[in-house]
Amino acid sequence: MPIFTSWGLKDAQFPSTFMKGEDPPRFNDGTLEPDCEKLFWRIEADTWEEAMAIYHLRQGWEPYNPGVKAMPCPECGSLFYPEGSGQCWKCEKRIC
Repeated sequence: MPIFTSWGLKDAQFPSTFMKGEDPPRFNDGTLEPDCEKLFWRIEADTWEEAMAIYHLRQGWEPYNPGVKAMPCPECGSLFYPEGSGQCWKCEKRIC
């Protein structure tokens, strides 16, 4: 299952960055981005949309709205976001 992480300043109460992967974000030269000193949350989720829904809840924000329409997956029929991540959470097909 994919891992998503949130990062922020070491003295901050909330993260400022959310991304796919477990390593802190770095610049092209390998140096750590300055506002990503501390790992706040590690989220396991099947899709970006699911991870963002969890992230929004943990931040205390309104429920996540992906801004695109959910449609049935042509492979298994489960709802997914073809104009978002394009990945079905159930059959793990990537449909673009």
